[in-house]
This record gives sequence, structure tokens and C-alpha cells, in this order.
Amino acid sequence: MDEQWSYVGNKSTQRWLWYAVDHATNIVLAYVFGKRKDEVFKELKTLLEPFDIARYYTDDWGHINVT
Repeated sequence: MDEQWSYVGNKSTQRWLWYAVDHATNIVLAYVFGKRKDEVFKELKTLLEPFDIARYYTDDWGHINVT
């Protein structure tokens, strides 16, 4: 999983692309657009449920409540 960001109009209106890639095949499994918030990550997590992923890692962003 990783994320990229850009902005609309000015940097105070950031938007993030969150995505999950299967590194064995280099295929994007799922993605969502939104703010850098737990709720948006949870949307991605829901899309990834069919893949039965047990662990999620982030860069040094801090806590993500995935329950």
C-alpha cells in the first residue's frame, strides 16, 4: 500500500490517491481518492477484503485505527 497526493487550487485542498499493489504481479488491487484520514483508508480496506490481507503497514504517518 502507498499513497500519493496533489492539490486542487491550493495546497490547503489536498487530495490523496491511496492504492494497494500486489508486488508479485505488479497489479493494482484497489484504490480510493480522498483526504489523508482513517475513513478513507477504511474504504480501501473494505475493497481489499476479498484478498484476505492480514496486515497493513504505513510510512511513519502515525496511528491508523483499522478496527
